[in-house]
Amino acid sequence: MKKGKMIILSGPSGSGKTTISRHLLSKIPELKFSVSCTTRPIRNKEKHGKDYYFIPTNKFISKIKKYQFAEWEEVYPKLFYGTLKSEIYKIWNENKHILFDVDVKGGLHLKKLYPDNSLSIFVLVHSIEILKKRLLKRNHENFSKIKTRLDKANIEWKYANLFDIILLNINLYQTKRKALNLVSNFIYNNRGDWT
Repeated sequence: MKKGKMIILSGPSGSGKTTISRHLLSKIPELKFSVSCTTRPIRNKEKHGKDYYFIPTNKFISKIKKYQFAEWEEVYPKLFYGTLKSEIYKIWNENKHILFDVDVKGGLHLKKLYPDNSLSIFVLVHSIEILKKRLLKRNHENFSKIKTRLDKANIEWKYANLFDIILLNINLYQTKRKALNLVSNFIYNNRGDWT
């Protein structure tokens, strides 16, 4: 099987990963989003198979036992996320490069599995207070869940230096431009099997 490039975006909830992902996908036609599996409930406007594969916990655990995940993580208690191996192969068979928007530990695991194919980017903001404001603005979750995310962010920041690049998201316009330059250079100048 031919292998393409992997762009791994990780960072705390509220750092801007999803916005940056959408920008990259809109600008680089050779890039395709890897849809992760999750056991969390579907949110407003999300679509199964586009944003995530929303599956029950017992089905997720069954896939773990069958070694169907390239990476998986119990991100919060009883809340699982993971990348199916079949999703990676499907995208590579389409002669596309893969964009991941994944948990920090999942991102590091993918980088370890595919060191020659991957560019790992840790998206960071200046402070926990900024993350808190962004998460509250989303209005997806109650304050208890937001506190859990913020506690997790404090731990995740310790892993930032293990990524290839730390992308500080202060000004979103500039951050998107920088991300596009980084990813374009990696894909087009560091050529893969078919580019």
